[in-house]
Amino acid sequence: MMSTQNTKTIVSTVECYDAWSNTYDSDGNILQLLDNVAFEEIAQPLLNSINQNSTKQICCELGCGTGRNTTKILHTGWSIIAVDISTCMMKKAQERVKQLEEQHMSSVSWIIHDLNNDNNELSINDSSVDAVISTLVIEHIKSIERFFKTIYRILKKNNYSWVFITAMHPNMYQAGSQAGFTIDKTTGDKLCGISFDHSIEHIIETATKTCLKLIKYTEKGVENEEHATNLGIRAKKWMGINIHASFLFKIQNNEI
Repeated sequence: MMSTQNTKTIVSTVECYDAWSNTYDSDGNILQLLDNVAFEEIAQPLLNSINQNSTKQICCELGCGTGRNTTKILHTGWSIIAVDISTCMMKKAQERVKQLEEQHMSSVSWIIHDLNNDNNELSINDSSVDAVISTLVIEHIKSIERFFKTIYRILKKNNYSWVFITAMHPNMYQAGSQAGFTIDKTTGDKLCGISFDHSIEHIIETATKTCLKLIKYTEKGVENEEHATNLGIRAKKWMGINIHASFLFKIQNNEI
C-alpha cells in the first residue's frame, strides 16, 4: 500500500490493475492476507451451506481480479458471474479457474464492466443471483449509492440471498495509503488507481437505504509483532491499527 514518503502516480483504475496484474498475487499485500481470513470466517460457511429452495446457486463476484476468491467459490460448486474492469486481471483469473470449472462441473460467466460508468448498466438480470461478493473493491467506487442499488437489483429477494463486502479500512486511507503497487523498488515510487474515502458509517448507511440489512461487521488489523512478522515486512508500520473491514448484508425482511 501507499506511503506518504513515496511518490504516487495516479492513473485510472483500469490502467493501474492492468499494470499490476502480473505481480498482484505475489507482491506481499497484507490486505489480501487479512481479506483471506475474513472470507474464510464469513463467506465460506455461507458458500458451503445448501439452499434447498434453489436448484442452482449463482454468485456474482464484483471485482474478481485474478481469481483469488473465484477459485474458492468454484470449490463449493456454485456457478459464478465474474465481473471486473481489467481484462488483464480477468485473464489471470480465467487461467486460474480453467481446470476447476471442469472438476466441479460449475461454470463461470465473465463480464468486463466499469461499475463507475453511469451510462452502462451491469448486464445481469434483476433478481437473478443468490449472493454477491465484492472484496477490496469499494475503495474504487465513486458512487456507493449506485453500487448498492446495482447489488440490490440483481440479488434474489428472499431470506437466503446475501452480500459479502470487504474494504480497506479508512484508517489506511487517512494515513495516506491507497490501492497500488511499487513500480520502482529503488525509489519506492508507486502506481495507484483512483480511490475514494468511504467511511464505515456511510457504507452501512447507504446499504441500509438500499434495503440491505447489516448482519455482521468486523475489523481486522495487525495485532502485535508476531502477527506483523507472519503478515510480512509491510505489516509492522500498521501494528495496533485496524486496516481491514468486512460487511455481511441480507435483504431486509420487510422487502421480501
